[in-house]
Parts: sequence; C-alpha cells; structure tokens
Amino acid sequence: MTMKTPTTSRIGRGIAALGAGLALGTTVQAAPFLYAPGDLVLAFRQTGNASDYVVNIGKASSFSTLAPGTTVPITNLSASTLYAAFSSVNGLQWSIAAANRPPLVPGFPLQTLWVSAPRLDPNTPASPWLRKGQSAQGNAGSQIEGVGANAAQSSSLLPGGSDNTATGVVIPVGAPFPIGPVIGTDGNYQGAFQGRVENVTPDDFDGAPANVSRSDLYELLPGTIAGGTYDTPGRLLGYFELQPNGSLTFHAGAAPPPAPTISGIGRVNGVATVSFTTVASANYRLRAVSTLGAPVSAWPVVSGPIAGTGSILSLHETNAASSRFFAVEAQP
Repeated sequence: MTMKTPTTSRIGRGIAALGAGLALGTTVQAAPFLYAPGDLVLAFRQTGNASDYVVNIGKASSFSTLAPGTTVPITNLSASTLYAAFSSVNGLQWSIAAANRPPLVPGFPLQTLWVSAPRLDPNTPASPWLRKGQSAQGNAGSQIEGVGANAAQSSSLLPGGSDNTATGVVIPVGAPFPIGPVIGTDGNYQGAFQGRVENVTPDDFDGAPANVSRSDLYELLPGTIAGGTYDTPGRLLGYFELQPNGSLTFHAGAAPPPAPTISGIGRVNGVATVSFTTVASANYRLRAVSTLGAPVSAWPVVSGPIAGTGSILSLHETNAASSRFFAVEAQP
C-alpha cells in the first residue's frame, strides 16, 4: 500500500510556545519538509544527541481503514539518514502521532488524535489510551501539531539535501524551532497527554537482527460524558515495528499473542493437568488427541478458554487416556 504525502506544509493553530509567534495558517513555502494537520509524524530523539529526526509517514486516516493483517512498510523513513543522525540505535526514543485540527481531515471530528502507545515488552500489547473530552484532546493535539509544524519551520531554515527532504528532516537540538520542548522530557507533550508516547529501544537493540521495538497505534475520537464514551479505550488500529536496521513497518489489527510454552504435564486419577506460560492479553484453550496425524488446529478442544494473567496457568482434561498428546492454543 502506498501512503500519500501531503502537498502543503502548514503551521497549525495553537502550537507549542516555540512556534506560537508564527502566523496562524501560514504556508511554509521554502521548507522542503511538508506537514499538514492530520499527518502522522514520526519523531526520533536520543539523550545527548546533537539532533533529532522527524518523518512524515502519511495521513493518519489512511491507517484507520486498513484491513486487519495488512502490512505497510514505512518507506518515508530513511534508514541511512537515521543512522547518520544518531551514533547508535540503542536508547533511541521514538513516537508517532497526529491530530485532526483545522483544516480538518474529512470524516473525523475535531481533535481526533492518533497516538502511539509504547510496549514495554514487544510481545505484550500496551495498555490502551483512553478517549478524553474535546478540550483535553485539543490541548494534546496542539502539542502534537507543534512537532510537525516546528519541523516544517526548522526545515525552512536549513539547506535542502538528504537530511532535509519533503518527508524527513534532521533538526539540530539547538535550532530555533526544536521538537524536544514540544514533546517534553517525559514524552507526554509537556503533560498535555495522558501518558508517555515515546518508546525507547533497549541498550542492546543493535545486538541482534531479530530484536524489535513495537508501539501500538490508537485512534482517539473525542469522547462525551453525555454519550457515555468519556474515558473509554480508544480504537486499536495496529502496531508499528522498528528493527535495528532502521526499517519500520505497520501491522494492521491486533497482534497475535505469543505462542505459550508448556511447562509441565501431569496425570492424577485420570485427570491430566497441563501447565503453560501466559500473557494478560490472551485467552487459552487446551487441545488433545490420542494419535497424531491431523493438524493441531483440528484437534478437539478439551478445556478452556481461560484468560491469561502473565503467570503460569493450568488447564485440565478429565478422564484423560494414559497416552495423550496436548497442545495449548493462544487467542486474542
């Protein structure tokens, strides 16, 4: 799927203080980097690094309509620029967000937000962001817009080239319009958002190609108390996966839970007990057969489902034969 890049670059209304002196709605004609409200902006930072890197990855609304299971490579991210901007991909802070502010993205109410939720463990979904009222989301939206707007303004002050293109710009942290003060030291848009949006790659992230850093993407329509939708979980659109080689991919839909590991099997008085690892975001069923041959998905379910807790759990089969084959199935 090809994500479209906007054709205009606008300074949004009510952006963070560093950009507040700009004329509202001003088009930044000289800026190679293009930004408009409703664009998903990917921001990279690293403690002590001399610059940040901002990438426009396309309209947030395009991610809202993807069929579950769709995979979208984020081609606007330049791995070579990422590696040139940072001495290492270890300890790299990254976040993705968009805000629906004037001029509005059609089909979405004012102050709709799309915000990344970092996973503490790549295989465990993050706690969902909650829908807030339009005023609260507007405060966060102003800061979110400030990242893209400041990047566009910084771009207009920097020479064009591989570090300053229509889709990505490397910004010195001491530039007149940096992004760090907009996101804030706690990664929550100076306290305007309900939690930290930035993921941080581990210190050994570049140690193995199989390492991944994942953040879920939530769509937050502004809630209303009267409608009973205030503080309810937002809509999970999927998750972003960053790899040590600098590639980023979006996976639409909820991620499948990790396969459980059977830690023990016992049988007492005809009752077989199967113990296994779990995660809190999954449900588990026990399948069993007496003879092999059919695929596991065709084995009869003999117990469950039960909800995972993150600890070792057990399922049981009563009247189990003395010779039996078991499999534990994890489902979202």
